[in-house]
Amino acid sequence: MAWGTIIYSVRSFSDKTNLPEWARPVLDGLMALNIDLSVDAVAIRLGMWDWGKGLDYQYFGVPYNNFWAWFWVVFSFSASLRLLSKLPGLWGRWFSPAGAILCGTAGVLITNELITSIPNELIHYATIIAVLGSALILVLVLRPEVSTQPHDAFVFLVPLGFHAYFLIAGLVSNAILDPPFLLVVSMAMCIIALWLHRNALNNWYRSNAVAPEDTGSSRKEYNTFKKT
Repeated sequence: MAWGTIIYSVRSFSDKTNLPEWARPVLDGLMALNIDLSVDAVAIRLGMWDWGKGLDYQYFGVPYNNFWAWFWVVFSFSASLRLLSKLPGLWGRWFSPAGAILCGTAGVLITNELITSIPNELIHYATIIAVLGSALILVLVLRPEVSTQPHDAFVFLVPLGFHAYFLIAGLVSNAILDPPFLLVVSMAMCIIALWLHRNALNNWYRSNAVAPEDTGSSRKEYNTFKKT
């Protein structure tokens, strides 16, 4: 369920940008990493799961390979669904979801096998940095612009919900302060998410705000009703 909601929300966001379609799965993978950077290290301190390496291992207890996997899971499923949905007629409508599961899983298995087959530790981690860094540079160079048209609230509620939950849970339990740098990362990822979704949040606020004259009209009607 968590993977499904994340993939759906990041795809919905990237579809609102002017990025070429081939580059949108790259942005999807990076946006998933934005969530994971503030989730995994706090989650293991809350006892939700355990990598079995201790809290000082690599990224505060989270293996670097995890971030490689997160990127390729979202990229593979997003790219597969986008490609298969272009099939004509019922094939695109009915086959694309199941096909995306098969192709996406295959993509994840292949990329995981690739990274784990590198015996040299330096080359191993250099590959992770190079791939994820290149993905970020690609998106920055393309400079995507987000449409100002209204977005579904689900698109920004998913990432902001993840950030808010683990930030609050981490503060209440003090887990996010072990070490305090986790709080810095969590706040930074939350700010980035807010900035990315600023147009959607602004549109959502405007569409749900009550105009002053409407409020006054409602008060008059309410007062009239009370008098009668």
